[in-house]
This record gives sequence, structure tokens and C-alpha cells, in this order.
Amino acid sequence: MQIKTATGIVTGEEAETILISGYNAQGSQVDQYTPVVWSSVASDGRSFITPAAASLCLSAGIVQETVGTAKYTHRILAYGPSTAKSWGVATTYIPGVPLILVAAKNYVSYGTVGQLYGLVASEVPQGVHYVALQTNSSVATTNTKVFVRCIG
Repeated sequence: MQIKTATGIVTGEEAETILISGYNAQGSQVDQYTPVVWSSVASDGRSFITPAAASLCLSAGIVQETVGTAKYTHRILAYGPSTAKSWGVATTYIPGVPLILVAAKNYVSYGTVGQLYGLVASEVPQGVHYVALQTNSSVATTNTKVFVRCIG
């Protein structure tokens, strides 16, 4: 895990981020800015896949580089601002709205708290969030700035 630590006066322009490592168990290439989850099939704590119904609650973060089949990466952003593939469904969304993982899709999407991860609000794991940082002006799949909090 790579954690950027600020000590004293910070002069950098970058926000604090946490990058973690993982193994692509998807069976195909995972493109940059795709949200990924830990595999509940491999259950080894290092294998990730794109969102699947059985593992929507196991958010790992957003890959920051394209990862080939059966390859490792050390660039899964688990905390901090990132770009993410997103889809506006039938509407656009504004900064601050929660975004949900969608089973069998390679993007986050607009949803209400009760829809997060396909669970009712009381079942949503605390500390796991994807939040829009900018307005999505298209209902098509686009790259959107989000804040990721998969490590809380």
C-alpha cells in the first residue's frame, strides 16, 4: 500500500491518495478508470474483477492504468480523487451525489442511497463510497471526476 503522508507545511497541489495492489482475475483486460471489486470466488484478498452481483460490497477502488489479463497492478486507487468511467442512466448528475457499482458493468452510475450496491440503506457497508466531483453532462458512458473512499 502506498500512502502519501503530509507532514508540516504542504506545498504540493495533489490531494491525499491511497493506492493498493491487486491481481487481475477478470479473465480479460481491465481498462484504465474502471471500478473494480475483490473477487469473492478467489477470496484471496488480492484478486480483483469488475463488479459482479456476488461481490458488489467488496469495492477495491478504481484502476489507474490498463491492466492485462492475469497481471498485477500497484495502482488501484482506494482513497482520494480520481477519474472513473461513469454512466448517467436517464439523467445527468451533479457534484456530491453518491454513485453506485452496477453488476456486470465497468462503470459507476447515479443512484439513491437505498440503491447502493443493490442493498437497502441499512445494509450498505460504512466507509465505501464513490461520490461525483463534477457534473456529468451526458447520459452516455464518460470519464468523470469522483472521490473514492474504499478505505475509511
